[in-house]
Amino acid sequence: MTQLTATSPTETGEQQPRRRPGRPRHADTEPRAYKAVIELFGQRGWSGLTLDAVATHAGIGKSSIYLRWDTKHDLLIEAIRDFESKNDLSPDENLPLREYLVTYAVGRGKALLGEEGQTMLNIVSAAAANPVEFQEIREESIGHGILPLTGRLERAVAEGELPPGTDTGAVIDGLEGALIFHLLIAPRGATREELAADLERYVTNLVDVAVRGLNSR
Repeated sequence: MTQLTATSPTETGEQQPRRRPGRPRHADTEPRAYKAVIELFGQRGWSGLTLDAVATHAGIGKSSIYLRWDTKHDLLIEAIRDFESKNDLSPDENLPLREYLVTYAVGRGKALLGEEGQTMLNIVSAAAANPVEFQEIREESIGHGILPLTGRLERAVAEGELPPGTDTGAVIDGLEGALIFHLLIAPRGATREELAADLERYVTNLVDVAVRGLNSR
């Protein structure tokens, strides 16, 4: 009779993989987590956002989330950076000022009407309610898009396209505030599709009113 002898993995030179409980890890953990945290923040706001909810929404094991990010703040700011890097709305800085402002505002309007629009609004409101905790997130999400616009307006003042002493911050406040109010807060019963179809007309009129007002000073 042949006697069977058990051999260990070290004796055969083969290391058997050990299976751990839970969902398998995904190579696309980061992009799936980024998408999930942006979507959930848009739906639930800051108080309703948790790492557990992100894991469930993304279909990722919770251990993968907690091994990668310590807090929801860390994950959200990485997701915002990723989104901003892939959605640069900055127009060509060499465009004439009016065309630059229209192009910028149309791009900003499309972003507000898109899937991430509610997230953008939630960031603004959460930053106002939690200024210390949201300082870095506010700078990433809001400041990233504003910096090129600020530079172009300051150049317009220096080169005479706008009057000396123009308050560039007030110009930005007017554009951004008008877009958020018109598209997200008080759309007057219009659907997103209707707002999108009318966006260029609205933005062009908004820019013309602003520029005429500044140049009439």
